[in-house]
Amino acid sequence: MPNPQSNARGLEKGPGGSSPRKISQRVLYSDFTKSSQYGILTMNDSLPEGAIGLATKVTVNTAFNGGTNNLVVGKSSGEDEFSDGTTIAVGTVDVVGDSFEDPCEYLAADTSVYLRIDEGTDWDDVTAGDMTVELFYISTVIE
Repeated sequence: MPNPQSNARGLEKGPGGSSPRKISQRVLYSDFTKSSQYGILTMNDSLPEGAIGLATKVTVNTAFNGGTNNLVVGKSSGEDEFSDGTTIAVGTVDVVGDSFEDPCEYLAADTSVYLRIDEGTDWDDVTAGDMTVELFYISTVIE
């Protein structure tokens, strides 16, 4: 069962929508859907229309075990636009941040955020893992 623990738009809000905001979700290894060697998950909240994307921060509270366990964050499953075109290692307890692949990209529509972890051989090998994923943005509309 998904662990929504969502903190959407949890930062200060200016009346014109110009202050930094974020979407956030804590996810466990068991929240991911298996697709061969991958664990796939769509975050509960999307980046809103009019968002200007800034950065992604991943806090690994419990390491994802079982293999290489590299995370990509993107607009579709397996893409990495929100993790700067690279993977984020989630096999160790750490806090990792990265800019969007196109910093300050304007999102013209609500944009879903997809997480995909590559275990390396078989997602069933993963038996532990807990992380919080945060995406920061500036809103150009009043929310």
